[in-house]
Amino acid sequence: MENTTAIDKKINDFIYDKPDVAVVILQQFGYDIELKTATLPQITKLVYTALYINQDVEFGQALDNAIINEGQNNVVVALAGALIGSVVSGIFGASEGRKARDLQKKLALAQLSMSEKLAEEQIRAEQETARLTILANTLLEYRKTLQKESTARLKDTWLYVTGLGIGLGILYGVYLIGSKD
Repeated sequence: MENTTAIDKKINDFIYDKPDVAVVILQQFGYDIELKTATLPQITKLVYTALYINQDVEFGQALDNAIINEGQNNVVVALAGALIGSVVSGIFGASEGRKARDLQKKLALAQLSMSEKLAEEQIRAEQETARLTILANTLLEYRKTLQKESTARLKDTWLYVTGLGIGLGILYGVYLIGSKD
């Protein structure tokens, strides 16, 4: 990961954070990828191919604008410099083999970065699942406790009402016995 340039890191972060936007830009420039079936490795490979092999300057500008719109202003100069550098190195005779090796290296680093981010997301999801399980268990125990308390109160209330009824019945009986005289 130390060999990843700042520009590549920004591109990787953008692809990870906004893969749908990257797919739409790829589709606008004629790259064959479907939004419903796209995966991060496919998106990354197509973006790097467009930038470093095809040297698609218009695609680079569109990607740069998308990154800027997400609030990352420092990417403009860096991405433009990278694109110009790629074009100049291509013009001055960089071999296709070197380009392919560089692309493979960048793709491998990008895949490593994506794998790291996906692992972090998986850990976060597992932690959140564990948290939600604990909360659900707590709520179930709380409900059981409330159920037991309400049942006990209901029994106590019935005993109280029954006692009150028996007491009133005794008083009424004493009244009736006393009123016959």
